Amino acid sequence: MIVVPVDGEGVDVTLFGRVIRAWTTCPTSGRWMFVGAVPLVALAASTAATSSAHGALLAASGLALLLAALVDRHEFRLPNGLVAVAGVAALVAAVSTSTSGHGAAPLAGALAGGAICGAAMLGIHLRRGVGMGDVKTSAVVGMGCGSVAVIAAPVALAIAATVAALTGSITRRQRLAMGPSFVAGWVCALASAGWWSA
Repeated sequence: MIVVPVDGEGVDVTLFGRVIRAWTTCPTSGRWMFVGAVPLVALAASTAATSSAHGALLAASGLALLLAALVDRHEFRLPNGLVAVAGVAALVAAVSTSTSGHGAAPLAGALAGGAICGAAMLGIHLRRGVGMGDVKTSAVVGMGCGSVAVIAAPVALAIAATVAALTGSITRRQRLAMGPSFVAGWVCALASAGWWSA
């Protein structure tokens, strides 16, 4: 017998259930945006990667971030499980690149990028500007981008902040899900990785 955890209203609260619920309640335009973002994530990862393994692991990290953003858009809460998967994939991507003849730079860059982005968002969190999930996710974004070039990490965070600000201005909403903005920053920074790593 399989027991599925439910909340007080009988709603499936497993990670899989949260993703499915976010997908089914998402408007059609949001679903198309999600589907369109999948190849962009893969393309950005392969463009920035120093090897096929690095690209595959970066893409896995990006896809986990994308699923987390889908849930965040629905719940205004980034799921720890998906953020952890994205973080592990980003870290393994950096380690695999460091051990395949690229020296310690990718791993050092990932750790530095994660620290820079995480610390920046932690400062905002302490002023009650964002949730702790946003802090963790920004660190993961920084790790993935930092494994390519350290400077790409704060660039990704700056792009995410800009996208969030523009979204808030256009929609006139006070409360925003930051997940989609983090994915936009991740994709843009990695897609332009040639500028940062040159």
